[in-house]
Amino acid sequence: MADQLNIHEEDDQLAAAKRLWHDYAKPILGGIIIAAAALFAWHWWQDHQQAQSEAASLQYQQLIQLTSQDSLDDNGRQAAQSIIDAIRDQHGGTLYADLAGMIQARMAVDGNDLSAAERALNDVRQSSDRDEIRALAGLELARVQLGQDNADKALEALDGLQLPDAMSARGADIRGDIQRALGNTAEARSAWQDAVNLAREHNQELSGIQLKLDDLAPQEAS
Repeated sequence: MADQLNIHEEDDQLAAAKRLWHDYAKPILGGIIIAAAALFAWHWWQDHQQAQSEAASLQYQQLIQLTSQDSLDDNGRQAAQSIIDAIRDQHGGTLYADLAGMIQARMAVDGNDLSAAERALNDVRQSSDRDEIRALAGLELARVQLGQDNADKALEALDGLQLPDAMSARGADIRGDIQRALGNTAEARSAWQDAVNLAREHNQELSGIQLKLDDLAPQEAS
């Protein structure tokens, strides 16, 4: 009788253990598996992001080394453009992609292809989500448009920018250049003087402005 009771007790305990597994352990284990999978996925993503960042950094360093040469031949330009395309295709939305676009614009300016420079700068302004990059591209766009003898368009582009304090002196300098091209000597002098004051306020060096101011003196005297 005692043995039968023990058997029944063991059966009851086994049944209870099965119910406990079904009611609690399986969901808990499932949660652990899901959490472990999520943790693995997170670490994989972190490693992937780091690897992607390192790859973009390496490509950008190669681009800088290539484009920092005094002059680029056709092969060098093609190699640089290939790196730019790779960075923008593989790492779009990153700061490296933004800077690669800025370098593309500079290369176009160096090659005297101002239309290509304008397109590259507009691409950066449209694709970047960084205010500073968009502002910098906007300043360079105004300068390129001025180089295309389109001072009105350059002034419109400049007026549409919201510049951070660190770029305000440069913006005033470009405004002076535009006003000078439009024949507005008084406005040019005012803008360049603002650039001098803003550069001093922000401890920045802005070369060439005094020469521009001195250049205006004979015109204002006549």
